[in-house]
Amino acid sequence: MVDGSVHESTGRSSYRRASKTRLRRLLIIATCAFVASASSSAAAAPADWRDYVEGPADPVVAPVRVVAASGDVVNADGLIDSSAGPATLTMTVGGPAPVVLLDYGREVGGVPQFDVIAATGAPVLHAAYSESATYATAAGDGASMFPHSGVDPRRVDDYLVTGAGPIDNRLVQGGQRYQYLTLTTPGSITLRNTNIRFTAYRATPEQYQGWFLSSDDQLNKIWYSGAYTAQLGMVPTDAPDGGPQPVILDGGKRDRMVWIGDLLQTIPTILDSLGTNGQPYVKGSLAAFSAGQYPLVGMIPGFGAPNGPLLPYSASYSIYYVLDLAAYYLRSGDTAFVRDQYSAVARELAFNRAMINPATGLLVVPPLLGADWDVYDLVKTGAVTEVNTLYFKALLDGADLADAAGHADDASAYRTQAAQLREAINAQLFNPATGAYDISDTTRGPIAQDANAIAVLFGVAPPDHASTALAALRTTLWTPHGTSPFSPDARFDARISPFIGGYEVQARLAAGDTDAALTLMRTEWGQMVAPGPQYTGTNWESLNPDGTVADGTISLAHGWSTGPTPALTEYVLGIAPASPGYQTWTLTPHPGDLTWARGQVPTPHGPITVSWTRDGDQLTIAVTAPDDTTGTIRIPGTTRDLNNVHTGTYTIAC
Repeated sequence: MVDGSVHESTGRSSYRRASKTRLRRLLIIATCAFVASASSSAAAAPADWRDYVEGPADPVVAPVRVVAASGDVVNADGLIDSSAGPATLTMTVGGPAPVVLLDYGREVGGVPQFDVIAATGAPVLHAAYSESATYATAAGDGASMFPHSGVDPRRVDDYLVTGAGPIDNRLVQGGQRYQYLTLTTPGSITLRNTNIRFTAYRATPEQYQGWFLSSDDQLNKIWYSGAYTAQLGMVPTDAPDGGPQPVILDGGKRDRMVWIGDLLQTIPTILDSLGTNGQPYVKGSLAAFSAGQYPLVGMIPGFGAPNGPLLPYSASYSIYYVLDLAAYYLRSGDTAFVRDQYSAVARELAFNRAMINPATGLLVVPPLLGADWDVYDLVKTGAVTEVNTLYFKALLDGADLADAAGHADDASAYRTQAAQLREAINAQLFNPATGAYDISDTTRGPIAQDANAIAVLFGVAPPDHASTALAALRTTLWTPHGTSPFSPDARFDARISPFIGGYEVQARLAAGDTDAALTLMRTEWGQMVAPGPQYTGTNWESLNPDGTVADGTISLAHGWSTGPTPALTEYVLGIAPASPGYQTWTLTPHPGDLTWARGQVPTPHGPITVSWTRDGDQLTIAVTAPDDTTGTIRIPGTTRDLNNVHTGTYTIAC
């Protein structure tokens, strides 16, 4: 029974189109049974989400702390506080080298700059860069960059200083928290300051069109660390390493390449946080890949520099292009861009279909194209479950894109092929003995995180398979620091991948396994936002089974690890698009052990703002949405929906 008095109110919004639409406010009081325990990691959360935003307020970023100084160093604090006067480093013949280790507080990326106001002799100023304190040495963290225009190829630089004047590296050091300064030859240098000219997309609260806040301070930090991680990979056209269009790179350092697979996590992260401010970077990246499509075979390239050619990588990564475009379209409703890109979608799906084994109905990748996200592992053989599941999702997404582009016959064909493929995957790749999907039809028994997480997330797994597959991951692969990607009998690399971990978090939420999803977020990503020598304020590329990072080359700001950010918005807060551009939307809160959450998601119609609170078995939900959209509210643990909700107050007996 639904009871409520109808009322209207107008919500306040800073989103650019909000002034064009009337806003509705809905208050839903739901009485439901929740099984929840208090979160051990929950802490008092600040009242304002802006307190969590990590983007620098100024485009020229100064260090915030002197970690250490040794040798002949005078007034090292002058490098963090210009009012304290300049700092002087001196090295005498036969004497020790002066050393200053500076901390920028969190990861930053851009062009190093130095302001020399005096020098004696002809000393060499040596600067080295590191993301973590562990590798903050004269050698830097060793993450040499792939050579491409505008990027500093090394993590160390040497400058011969013959007098006063500015030193501007002009090349990008893409990601670092620590800066190590010393002299390697005798002389003296007086520095007014040292800083980093930030060259990535610099988002302050004013650039955020979406936000998230909850009763768990740790989850809040995880949401904003993901948003900032993605921003560090957003390269404007006017950056030294920029190209003809803005793009999204894999991470702050090392590759600094556009990777098509990584985008499936970073696109929702960027759109849920930055909205239209992030769209040019998404569209620029997708357009670059479609422009680089190989015409004779239809394969989409896998990676490349923003100002260089894109290169082939693997069959699985080429599939991601379709999923990436669909992820953008679902959140933006940008039909014109889909029509522009559709021919590339059709050619990619034809390329995939050519690899179907007619005897089994499963896709089999040639070994030459068999690389995947785990580049350090051997190529998997046979019909690989993860790749077939990606292809299944690409067929469904391709059907939606075909509809948007006006190709109804293609859409029907893709949906038929998807149904056939789903049947083949479940008949031949699910293992009743383990209750999980096998790695491939030639590698039976070992458990793979990627195959099972995305089979659940993308809808390949029926409910009974989904529950046993997720149980197998937890029983077999969970560790104190996150999910291992494979069981030991698979004999693959054991390093934890937050890229695939993001899919597992999302899969568990999609399946209603909220408590486990929150536990995994707190376990795997909680250590990334905790103070320590590896803290960067950003999300890590990978980590060892013991929670450490393998070496200094591992990226500690990697966009593919940002999956929890959209998961917290679209599942925990609960607001997600049900049709392209949020013309229709769903609100399905997943409280778990949280007592409240609130946030906002940007849409082409204006923002949707949600808050919910839980008091015992009562859940109170308020949503403010554009009047020209329609929502469906679903209460966890019930089978009843509120469709075409109107302004008012609703009491739902569960």
